[in-house]
Amino acid sequence: MFFGNNNGKDEKIALLEKRIAHLESKELQDSQILNEMEEVLSKFSKGLSGFKVNGETANTEFNRIKNSINMAIEANNTNLEQAIEVLIEYGNANFSYDVKTDGLSGKTGSVILGIRALGSSISELLAFLDTTSFQLNNEMIELTDASSSLSTASNQQAASLEETAAALEEVTSTIISTNTNTAKMSDLSDDVKDSANYGQDLANKTFAAMESINSEVHAINDAITVIDQISFQTNILSLNAAVEAATAGEAGKGFAVVAQEVRNLASRSAEAAREIKDIVINATSKASDGKQIAQNMIDGYKSLNKNISDQIQIINEVSNASNEQKYAIEQINDAVTELDKTTQQNAASASQISSQSKHIQQLSANLVEVVNHTKYTTISKEQICDIDMMFELNRLKLDHIKFKDQNLSKLNDKIIWKVKNDHECELGKWIDSQEREGNSFTKTTNWSRLKEVHADVHNGVQSIINKNSNSAETIDINNQSLDIDKAISEVFWTIQQVKRDNCKLS
Repeated sequence: MFFGNNNGKDEKIALLEKRIAHLESKELQDSQILNEMEEVLSKFSKGLSGFKVNGETANTEFNRIKNSINMAIEANNTNLEQAIEVLIEYGNANFSYDVKTDGLSGKTGSVILGIRALGSSISELLAFLDTTSFQLNNEMIELTDASSSLSTASNQQAASLEETAAALEEVTSTIISTNTNTAKMSDLSDDVKDSANYGQDLANKTFAAMESINSEVHAINDAITVIDQISFQTNILSLNAAVEAATAGEAGKGFAVVAQEVRNLASRSAEAAREIKDIVINATSKASDGKQIAQNMIDGYKSLNKNISDQIQIINEVSNASNEQKYAIEQINDAVTELDKTTQQNAASASQISSQSKHIQQLSANLVEVVNHTKYTTISKEQICDIDMMFELNRLKLDHIKFKDQNLSKLNDKIIWKVKNDHECELGKWIDSQEREGNSFTKTTNWSRLKEVHADVHNGVQSIINKNSNSAETIDINNQSLDIDKAISEVFWTIQQVKRDNCKLS
């Protein structure tokens, strides 16, 4: 009996000990898996996402939590691996890499959507750079050729202008010398005019003297005529006296001798008068000739004086014109000198431009080479015609990632608040403004789709806030989150199409 009681007691103790051991083992397993969860989550918080909770426990709740942690870590790893893969492709200049966003939501979805938007924006920049750099390179080749030709032509022009300046300087010196000589000619002409006036005065005096001589000769001629008449009468008288003496006989011989002498004297006087008359006639002729010559001299001096006056006037006109020409040529010379200086500077600038254009051409060729080493979504070329719209829409679409994250980050408070509707946000205001302006791209089916998915984003965020405050099922909230990211993704695609429609329809 005693032993039986002892055996029963021992069995109970053993059973109790076994149960205690089981509980201790279970507690140890729970403690170990909790420690492992804590360790894995601690590493996960530091970015070490390659670890899992591997422990097992009889506690089904702990196992469910462990599985949820492992699934979350695995899903996060998958998303991070995709993000890293995309970033590596972007790092290798492949911006056309396809980024999948199916099944993404929350912050992770925002990261992937942001990365995809980054690739899209870079593709647009590369498309713009590709188009621009190609055009720039071709134009720079033409500019380089033109600048080289300009440099050569400018240098040739500078050399020619330098020679022209030197020649013009010689012409200026010649004109100044000519102007000086013209002034001397004017002075000499004044002297010649004075001499001509003096010669004309002498000719007038000569004419007057000849006129006086001619008058005197005529007086002499008249006197000779009187003498000739007296001689003739004397001769007649002497002849009569001789006849009378002959009649008187011996008494008239003496008187006859005297009469003969008178007659001889009268003959000689008549002969002398005839000779003097011939001389006077000749002198009269010479005096008339001298008078005519003097008259001709007077007329010649008048003509000479007139010609000299005309010449002086012409010389004065030439002198005035020469002064004006001197002033003008000096101005031209100054202008050519300044132009020569400017041309030299232009030639230097043209050489510098030629050098710089060659450098810029090399830079543009480098840009082309850089683009050739990248990959991007070539359809982006169809949506870069309006740079301002491109950057504005890129900013507006990314605002919706921020809009979603800022609102969903407050879900833990389980309260209801009203978010901006699809007409109150910046993208909504832009959409309304484009419709008011009647832009052609607002008449497309894509535009209607943009308005629809844009409203889905705002309505979806408001819906998830409402569901969360009413303690809706997690699966409903998760599905709503997926729908929001899907709508944001659709907003992105339709916005890209709006850019293409704008380029195509404008």
